[in-house]
Amino acid sequence: MTSEKNENDSVNPTPDLPDLPDPETLEQAAPTPPDPYDQDQDQDLDREEFAAMLEAAGEEPAEPRHGQAVTGTIVQIGDQDAFVDCGFRTELPLAVTELRDADGKPTHAVGDAVSAHVQKTGDGFKLTMAINVREAGRKALAGAYANGTPVRGKVGETNKGGFSIDLGGVRAFCPFSQIDVRRADDPTVFVGHEYDFKILEYSEDGRNIVVSRRALVQAKRETAAHETRASLKLGDVCEGSVTRLVPFGAFVDIGGVEGLVHISQISHQRITHPGDVLREGQPVKVKVLEIQNLGQGRSERISLSMKALASDPWPGTASSLAPGTDVVGRVTRLVDFGVFVELQPGVEGLIHISELANRRIIHPREVVNEDEEIPVRILDVDLDRRRISLSRRQAGDYDGD
Repeated sequence: MTSEKNENDSVNPTPDLPDLPDPETLEQAAPTPPDPYDQDQDQDLDREEFAAMLEAAGEEPAEPRHGQAVTGTIVQIGDQDAFVDCGFRTELPLAVTELRDADGKPTHAVGDAVSAHVQKTGDGFKLTMAINVREAGRKALAGAYANGTPVRGKVGETNKGGFSIDLGGVRAFCPFSQIDVRRADDPTVFVGHEYDFKILEYSEDGRNIVVSRRALVQAKRETAAHETRASLKLGDVCEGSVTRLVPFGAFVDIGGVEGLVHISQISHQRITHPGDVLREGQPVKVKVLEIQNLGQGRSERISLSMKALASDPWPGTASSLAPGTDVVGRVTRLVDFGVFVELQPGVEGLIHISELANRRIIHPREVVNEDEEIPVRILDVDLDRRRISLSRRQAGDYDGD
């Protein structure tokens, strides 16, 4: 046994070991085990933090305040209201209509963040985005006022002196005199329509806004008028619209410039007032007959004709009316010397007062009335002079009054 041990010792000699410190040094170098008392202190700290967290979690959420700006997350969208979590005790309702665009399409979904304002209701609170939209609108309108940019608005009700205008949720005022280049007899014709407006006044942070449609209409007319005057010449055929009706004719806008269609140039058919066949705003086609003092303000005169572009019934109709034949016509005018009778649209003849009755009369009204249909005999047709002579007392159906 001894020999084996010596043999092993010779094969694996014991290596030299470093000097080891004494036990006292080892005891000082060894890590200090945790003190049970110190562990209790750490546990107490953890308990305090946890208690603080519990206390914070148990605090009552802040109550919403009227007018408060909030940002929250949509948690539910119903038929009428969506519900938004803004960190209050309960979710607040927001009208679904405020989450849709002008075409009624949804603009938000569950999980989207929204910014809104708190509004007090009868028994609670709700959210609205209208205040944000209104404020954004005011900023845009302030820029439009500064830059002279037209804004779109809808005409609301009339009030003392003008109209209420809705500019995307912001209220403005348009005086009656600023709605058009001419004062309308019935201002309500503008109510409900949308137009472009120019902001004339913007004050009190957008709470006082005065707008004008007339300013834009006038500027557009002036541009068009300059182009029209530069190219207008006699014989031109123009597209226009009726702007005013007066007893002696109709004024027509032919591109920023007005011309007059005299009542005699409206139709081949005799009319008593332009309103019988025309209305304001009606589109018409006219021919330029005369131009005077073009571009010289009030002295400018442009004569127009609608009749010149209409087919003339005279050549065909009058040539078919043979002297000696009896026809039925409608009395159109009573004059001291006789009666005008319409035989066909645009074709009239004259009954001299001596041919109205077998007895002497002082005025045609003694025997006939306007719009009355009477039998007449054709005495003569003058195509060159466009005259037809008629007789009532010589007609076969004359009753002899």
